[in-house]
Amino acid sequence: MSRYMLQKFDSGMHYILVPDAVVAAIRKNGNTRAICTLNKAETFHCALLPKKEGGYFVNVGSKICKKLKIGVGSEVEATFEIDQSEIQFAVPEEWTAVLTTDEEAKQIFERLSLGNQRGLLHLIDQVKSTEKRVERALKIAEKLKMGITSPRIILK
Repeated sequence: MSRYMLQKFDSGMHYILVPDAVVAAIRKNGNTRAICTLNKAETFHCALLPKKEGGYFVNVGSKICKKLKIGVGSEVEATFEIDQSEIQFAVPEEWTAVLTTDEEAKQIFERLSLGNQRGLLHLIDQVKSTEKRVERALKIAEKLKMGITSPRIILK
């Protein structure tokens, strides 16, 4: 476990820089995704993203910052491991339930790129209440069946 300084881009997104040795271990077989655990308390799927100036970073979402009560300049402990899950993202229970009852949406979803799958799952995951997550999952399933598959436009 190593210690990292939480930083912030001008855009407002929090991140931590990932050491080259960790990046090399994760990316060994072309992998770009990892599972990160911060302060032994919060585990999340993440992408190792290249920085313009060199090196790699991992985004740390505002929900995680609030939950851990951390901000710019906070020191955090972090561990990284290769993400070997199928989609490399947590699948919300609400989405699993919708796909169990909607075979057409399930087949369309499974044909999407992993990036689009993760994007759609994130749209469901970012809603707090279970009721709203179910609503969003159902709406996404309907849009998929209408031929709308891009996470960027599916909720518009």
